[in-house]
Amino acid sequence: MTKKITKEMQFNAIKEILEAQEQYALAEFIQNEIELVRKKNSRKSTGKPSKNAVENERLGQIVLEAMAPDEAYTVSELQNKVPELKELSNQRATSVIGALKDAGKVKREVIKGKAYFSVI
Repeated sequence: MTKKITKEMQFNAIKEILEAQEQYALAEFIQNEIELVRKKNSRKSTGKPSKNAVENERLGQIVLEAMAPDEAYTVSELQNKVPELKELSNQRATSVIGALKDAGKVKREVIKGKAYFSVI
């Protein structure tokens, strides 16, 4: 598998070419662009979960508590059973339950084209 070439890597390659051609004014401009890319990337990785992520985690715990062991539910059935999920769209509820699946807390089975979730 090849390593993805990032914008910063491309700018560094351009800077090296410009410096080899002794075009220092353009090389300074490219250096500024590299610093802007680094600054933008540093803002992305704050490590702090978003407000929605925190809310989805809370809703996920409520869903887990509402699910009976050895019983499979569709997303719509869980929305009817859990009052907190009723006000959410089906897409958002699916996202909450999908996060539980990704965390290994519930399993997903497709029966006759319909997705059912059950506690592991």
